[in-house]
This record gives sequence, C-alpha cells and structure tokens, in this order.
Amino acid sequence: MAVVDVSPLSIRFFSTFMTPNPPSQPGSDRRSATPTALLIPGLILVALNLRPTLAGFGPLLSQIQRELDVNATTVSLLTTIPLLCFGAFAPVAPWLTRLRSSETVILGCLGLIAVGALFRVGPSLPWILLGTLLVGSGIAVANVLLPGWIRHRFPARSGVMMGLYTFSVVGGAALASGLSVPLRNALSGAWRPSLGVWAGLALLGALAWLPTVLGRAPRATGLSLAAPSVWRNPAALWVTLYMGLQSLVFYAWLTWLPKVLQDHGSTLAASGTLLALANLVQLPFTLAVPVWASRRGDQRQLVLGTSLLVAAGLLGLLLFPAAPPLPWVLLLGAGCGGTFSLALILIVQRAQTTSQVPQLSALAQGVGYLLAASGPFLFGALHDHTRQWNAPLWFLLACTLLVSLSGLQAGKPLAASSES
Repeated sequence: MAVVDVSPLSIRFFSTFMTPNPPSQPGSDRRSATPTALLIPGLILVALNLRPTLAGFGPLLSQIQRELDVNATTVSLLTTIPLLCFGAFAPVAPWLTRLRSSETVILGCLGLIAVGALFRVGPSLPWILLGTLLVGSGIAVANVLLPGWIRHRFPARSGVMMGLYTFSVVGGAALASGLSVPLRNALSGAWRPSLGVWAGLALLGALAWLPTVLGRAPRATGLSLAAPSVWRNPAALWVTLYMGLQSLVFYAWLTWLPKVLQDHGSTLAASGTLLALANLVQLPFTLAVPVWASRRGDQRQLVLGTSLLVAAGLLGLLLFPAAPPLPWVLLLGAGCGGTFSLALILIVQRAQTTSQVPQLSALAQGVGYLLAASGPFLFGALHDHTRQWNAPLWFLLACTLLVSLSGLQAGKPLAASSES
C-alpha cells in the first residue's frame, strides 16, 4: 500500500498561521509583539460580535412588533439605525487611530457593543433605540478598522485572513439567528433576555482581544497616516457602490425574510431555522471567495456568479411562494456570502497602499452603509403600502442588478480600473 506523506502539507498549513509575521519595514513599528497564535482567536471573537445583535432580531420580529405595538416601518428602525450608524461613524474610525492604536479603539468598540446589547433589550422603545445607537456605532468603527489591521498585520496572507474574518462575521449572524427562538423558548417566551445574552459574547471578545493591546504603545506609530488621497483612487466609487448595494440587499432580507416566510405559511420556529440556514450556507463562500479573489486581478467572474445566486433566490420566492422555501433561502445565503466577502476583499485589494486601506474602508462602508440603511426601511414601507410581498421582492431584485453592474466596474483589474 502506498503511503502518502502529508507532513509537508501539514507543516505548510500550520506555518501559515503559527509563524511570526514578517518583519516590518525600516522606520515603522513592529507589527505586534503578540504571537500570531493569539492574534487569530482575538480576530475571530471580535468578528463574531459584529452581527449577532442585529441578526438575532429577525426571527423574533413579529413578537417584538406586537409587544411594542408599532407598524412594520417603525420596527424596521431596529435594523435601519445600525446601518445609519455604520455610515455615519465610519469616517470617524481613521481619525480615532490618530489618538489611539487600532487595537485599543477596537477594544473600546467591544465595550460599546456590550453596553448597547443590554440597552437594546430595555423596557421601552427609547431604551431599545439608544442601545441600537451604541451597538451600531461600535460595530461601525470596528468594521472600518479590521480590514486595514488585517492587511497591516498579515500582509502576505491577507486573502486567507480576510476569509477567516468574513467567515466569523457571518458565523456570528448564523449563530444569533439560529439560537434566538430556542433561547426565547428556554426563557419562558421572553424575547428580551434571549437577545441580551449577546452582551456576554462581546465581553468574551474583549478578553480574547486583550493580547493584541497589551505590550503595544497606546497610540499608533507604525501605520502611516500619510496616504494617497482616496478621492484619486479610480476604483473608490465602484467599490463604494458595490459595498452599499450588496449590503442593502442583505440587510433587507436579513430583517424581513422570517416575516415573509411566516406569511407564506412557515411557523415562527421554522422561519428562524431557515434564516439560520441562509446564514450558515454563506460560510464556505466567505472563506473561499476572498482566497480566490486575492489570487487574481480580475474579480468580474466572481461578481457575476455571486449576483446570479442572489437573483435566483429572489426569483424563487417571487414566482413560487407556495413551494418549499429551502432552495431559495440557500441560494440567497450563498450569493450574499459571496458578495459580502468580495466587497471586503475589494476594499483591501483596490487600496493603492496599506495606509490607504482605512480611508477606502471608511469611504466604502460609510457611504455604502448609508445607502444600505434604506433597504430594510423601504422593504417594510413597500409592504405597508401594498399589503403583500411581491413589490418588496421585485425591489430587491432590481437592486441585485445594480450590485452586479457596480461590481463589474469594481472588479476590473487594477490597470483597467485606473483607465476607467
């Protein structure tokens, strides 16, 4: 029997994650005194905190709307406000790194998320909205800083690490959407404590992130603040539009898919399970797409492939509302997992220098999420106006077409982007 020697492959795999980062360039700080083996768990647990406080609301939206006695447009604010925060606070992130290191700022973001998660399950709507504002601002700044931190700390492995990052972000959303209803059932049908548990995940993330902060100067000294103006980057507009439009589609169905499925005959528990599956199926795509994208200069085929998956899922819900929804839900999740991870890796790849990554990230996520914030609101408003789900779903399908058109421009090879 032939024996296959897998030791070189094993050594190569583990060395990717366990060896120290390459030495920094002369004149800059050392990237980190912390072993890479401690940086990776910190990154994973921070990323896991960037969606649960939002995704956990979807399966319980009908109960929350009923208990708060508000209409669909008002309850959609629970998702719309964080997206507005993502846009409004994103430009603040690069400025904050002039005062403190990225690691320190991200630790503060986890504190905001923990406090906001507690307020977000408060006794009345004003408390919930205040918590939503705190959660949204914390996530917004972390969203912007983490891609630049990854490119700075892992310059030779940014594709793999961005895949791990997006995998963890989507994994957090899947975890929250899958556990919301079981937690509520275990807690005597109360939705507030079942959502308040995510404050504990934020505290756990802060503990895991501490090794990246300890032993570092409190202020950033290595990542140069002098960067080419992002406004002169020809890809910036298209990356921003792609980021915003794909986020609009994702957050609209993340908020409203359980309600759509319930009105088409699914139970509360089944709709929560389907939403969890929609998030779970994203995971392999969030790992694979950044790696594929980082190995090529032209990402247009990936743009088309992922957009077609989203469009197929939406068409299934539109044309076959009485059919079992599982295939359409899986298509939606797979496509959005690809578009989201592709949007983030395009921010890293289309930045002209490492120091421009926070600028491009702030622009793409700032403007992009302000655009995305209209998605859940318009989806709910269209339903309120028409009293059915066809118009909102056609709206998302039209937005998916715009996702593909902007992505075809953002995904051009760098030389071609420069000329367009």
